Amino acid sequence: MINVTLPLVPISLIYILFCLAGCIQTIWFLYVFLNVNHTSDTIINKKSSYETLINNTEDTIILLDTKGYILFINTTGANRFGFEPDVLVGKNAFDLLTSNIRTSRYNKFQYVMAHKKSVRFIDERNKIHFDQILSPVLDCFGNVIGVAIYGRDITELIKIEKQLKNARQDAESANAAKSIFLTHVSHELRTPLNVILGYTQILQAVTTLKNEEQKSLSKIHKNVEFIISLIDDILDLSRIETQNMSLSIDVFEFNEFLGYISDIAMMYKQEKGIDFKYHFDNELPTYVKGDERRLKQVLLNLLVNAFKYTQKGHVFLQVLRQEELILFRVEDTGIGINEESISEIFEPFHRLACQSEGFGLGLSIARHLVEMMGGKLQVESVVEKGSTFWFSLFLEPVNTKKSTIRPIPISLNISQEFRKKILIVDDLKDNRVILQAMLSPLGFEISEAKTGESALKCIENGFIPDLVLIDLIMPVMDGFEFVNQLKKNYPELKTKIIAVSASNQLLSDKSELFDARLAKPVQKRQLFDEIGKQLKIQSLYQDLSTSPERKASNTIKAKTPEKQICERLIDFARHGHITDIKDEIRNLEKHSQFQAFINQIEIFVIELDFDGLIDYLQKIDN
Repeated sequence: MINVTLPLVPISLIYILFCLAGCIQTIWFLYVFLNVNHTSDTIINKKSSYETLINNTEDTIILLDTKGYILFINTTGANRFGFEPDVLVGKNAFDLLTSNIRTSRYNKFQYVMAHKKSVRFIDERNKIHFDQILSPVLDCFGNVIGVAIYGRDITELIKIEKQLKNARQDAESANAAKSIFLTHVSHELRTPLNVILGYTQILQAVTTLKNEEQKSLSKIHKNVEFIISLIDDILDLSRIETQNMSLSIDVFEFNEFLGYISDIAMMYKQEKGIDFKYHFDNELPTYVKGDERRLKQVLLNLLVNAFKYTQKGHVFLQVLRQEELILFRVEDTGIGINEESISEIFEPFHRLACQSEGFGLGLSIARHLVEMMGGKLQVESVVEKGSTFWFSLFLEPVNTKKSTIRPIPISLNISQEFRKKILIVDDLKDNRVILQAMLSPLGFEISEAKTGESALKCIENGFIPDLVLIDLIMPVMDGFEFVNQLKKNYPELKTKIIAVSASNQLLSDKSELFDARLAKPVQKRQLFDEIGKQLKIQSLYQDLSTSPERKASNTIKAKTPEKQICERLIDFARHGHITDIKDEIRNLEKHSQFQAFINQIEIFVIELDFDGLIDYLQKIDN
C-alpha cells in the first residue's frame, strides 16, 4: 500500500477560479445573445429588402398552393386585380378570373401540376397583353407543393412589334414598287436600243459594205451593248438587295471576250486621251466555262472607274494564267484612294469626294459578282499615285475546236415540205421587222402577230408554228396569257416558245411557261443558237469563205510593209502587246497600199490569235 499526500489548495484560490470561470461563461453567453440578435436583425432586414423588391417590381408575382389558393401575391399583381395584397391572400385565384378564360387557365394550372413543367403563354385582358409563365414549386423530395406565376405587361412591346411589322411591309411594298419601276424603265430603254442594235446587225450581214462602213457599224454595235450593260448595273442593285441574283454558266470564247473588253477600253482612251495598255498571257485557254456576261460586267466596271479617276498617265489591263486560276488586274495612275476610304469604296452609292458622276454602284456590284464566281476583289492604292484592283477566278478550260473566223448564217436549203415555221409576236412593228430580216435568209416560213390574241387567231387559221418568238408586255393579251391559252386550247401542239423581251426580270416566277428566253436587244448569234437548239438544227452557220490556208494565201498576195515593221509586229504578238499592234496598224492606215494587208491581220487582232498572226507574218517574211 502506497500512501500519497496531496498538497493543500487554499480556499481563496478555489474561489478565485470559480469566479473567473463564471465571468468567462457570462461573456460567452453575452456574445452568443448579441450575435443571435444581429443575425435575426439581418434576416429580418433581408426579408424586408426582398419584399420591397418583389412588391415594387412592375411584374406580377403570385404563389398558389396545389388547390389554386393564393399564398402570396405582390403589390403590383394585387393592384392589377384592384385589391391590396392582404385582401387576396387566401382566396382562390381562379375565382378572380372572368368565366371566358377561367377554364383554360385552370387547365394550364393542372398541366403544370401533373407534368412538373413550366407553361408560357400570352394573356390578353382589357386590351392589355401579359407574357405569363406558370412554373411548378417542388419540395426537397421532388413533390409539387404549389405553382408560381410570373406575368409581365408587354403591351408596349406588342405595339412596337406591330409598328415594325407595318414598317417592314411598307418597305417591302416600296421595294417591290421600285423593282417594278426599274423593270419598266429597263423595258422602255431597251425597246429603242433593240431597234438600233437589230438594224446594225442586219446591215453588218450586207457583204457589199466597205471596210470603213463595217467598222462604223461595229462601233455602233459595241456602244449599244455597253449602254445595255449600264442599264443592267442599275437592275442588279435591286437583285442584290432581294438576293435574287444568279450566275449563268456557259462555254464562251475567251480571246473574243478579251478583245471586246479592250475595244470598249479603247473608246475611253480616245475620249480622255489617256494611254491604255493591256497584256494577255499566251497561255490563256481559248475557250472557258463561266458567266461571260457577269465577268464582262466586273471588268468594265473596273476599267470605267480607272479611266474616270485618272487624268494623266495610263490604265493597264493584265490577264495572266496562274496554274489553274486566271488573274485579272486593272492598274491606273489616277488620284488614288486614302487608307480610310478603302473600306468604304465597296459600299453601295459610295463615291469619292472629288467625283460627282455615276451612282456609286459599280464597285459594290463588282465585289458581289466576283464573290459569286468564287473569287475575292482586292485593292491597293496610294494617294496621287494610283490604284490597282485584282481578283483570281477558276474558269474551266474547254477543249473546243478553235475557229479563227467568226461564223455567219447561211440558208438552210430545207425542202418546202419540211420547212420550219416561226411565229413572231410583238406589238412593235420594228421589232417584228428586225426578227424577220434576221431569220428570212435562213429559209424559215415566218408569220407575224402584234398581240397574243391575234397570234391565237393566226394558229386558228391554220399556221401551226414549230416555234414562237413572243414579247411579254403587249396590249389586249400579253405573252403569259398567250402561252396559257395556247396550252389550254391546243394541248396536242409541241410548239417551242421563246420569250423575247426587254422585261426578262418579269420571268422570275413564270419561267416554266417558256422553253427559253432571250433579252432585248436581241443578239443575232444568241438568237440563232437558241433556235438551232430548240428546233434541233445544227447547220445554222458556216465559216467565212476564207479558210486559214486561204487567208495565208491572201495575206501573201497583199501588198506588205517593210521587213522591220513585220518584225516589230511579230515581237509585239509574242509578248501579247495588242495596244502596240493596233498603234502599228493605225500608222499603216496612212498608206492606202497596205489596206489589204491591214484587213487580213485585223482578223487575228480581233480574235487575239497571236500564234496565227506570228505564223502569217513569218510566212510573209520568208
